[in-house]
Amino acid sequence: MTTDRTSAYAQAVVALATGEGALDAVEDELLTVARAIDASDELRRQLTDQHLPVGRRLTFAESSALQAAHPATRSALAMIIAADRVGELPAIADEVAKQAARRRDAEVAEVYVAVPLDEAQRASLKTALERATGKTLDLKVFVDQDVVGGVRAKIGDTVIDGTLAKRLDDLRGRVGR
Repeated sequence: MTTDRTSAYAQAVVALATGEGALDAVEDELLTVARAIDASDELRRQLTDQHLPVGRRLTFAESSALQAAHPATRSALAMIIAADRVGELPAIADEVAKQAARRRDAEVAEVYVAVPLDEAQRASLKTALERATGKTLDLKVFVDQDVVGGVRAKIGDTVIDGTLAKRLDDLRGRVGR
């Protein structure tokens, strides 16, 4: 869910990234960091603990884990951490991706796979999803350990679930009748 505050933070990040000529990098890196923080209870707890001095929480933005990240990504994270908005980071990152996609006249497609895809696989998947939806898509691919095989894509409110687990569930439903 996007709130006015989430949208405003996303706009600030998009403006910062655009000014640095790094919107694509910041968008991808911010989504990756948001997913990593969301997946780690310990990291999320450390970054949201208001009893820890903000300076200590800000060290994450300059940590070795983010050494390869674009400086604009680290600046955006520092802004979000300093404002005590880490809990909203996933929503902010999603909104940054949506705003960036709109600038490219596209819609965000979050794709979850079991293993990383090479460029040819990404291009093929993008073509298939665009054909299926009739939309120009901006693919964001995430490796998800819960996806054993196949692909799950979320485009707006539409979910296309071609995972092995979903196929087995469907088969169980048909056989069980």
